[in-house]
Amino acid sequence: MDKFRFTQLNVWFVATWFATSATALIFALSFSFYLSTARVIKPHVQNLNLYAALPKNEASISDNIEYADARAKIIEDFFKDYQSPLYLYSDVFIQVSDKYKLDYKLLPAISMQESNGGKRVIKNSYNPFGYGIYGTLVIKFASWEQSIEKVGKALREDYLNQGLKTPYQIMTKYTPPSLAKGGTWATGVSSFMEELR
Repeated sequence: MDKFRFTQLNVWFVATWFATSATALIFALSFSFYLSTARVIKPHVQNLNLYAALPKNEASISDNIEYADARAKIIEDFFKDYQSPLYLYSDVFIQVSDKYKLDYKLLPAISMQESNGGKRVIKNSYNPFGYGIYGTLVIKFASWEQSIEKVGKALREDYLNQGLKTPYQIMTKYTPPSLAKGGTWATGVSSFMEELR
């Protein structure tokens, strides 16, 4: 009886093993076939368009670097921070500074020192630089652009070309009374120039 039962268990075990192995083999083959079969997956979202951003097919490579001059933006932001009407003329300041080979910070700094960036000027003078104003003598300009141009030219010809290059040196001729006050004009201009740096 025990021998018969042992044989039955062996037959049952072998049959179960073959059945399990056959099932596993069939599953593996079916799954492998499923994975190898090409199929298209369609999205379930209507009106869905798929795009690929592909580069242009160009045969050459360019090494040109384009850059923008940030100085005008620096001046514009500087004047805007002080709510100065001169922020609209930041490009003019750069053009004139380049034309007369001036430090681009000099004219804006003088305008801030003299008139708070054009906010305190003699009516209809368009003179934010305090240039040529001595008591009742007032030099007037037709526009902000004209004043920037004329004072830029004067700084080059009458100051820098004469060896007066720093704010302190320029002050000795531009506004001599400031010397008696300890050079406050040059200190103010230098401070504004540093702020523009």
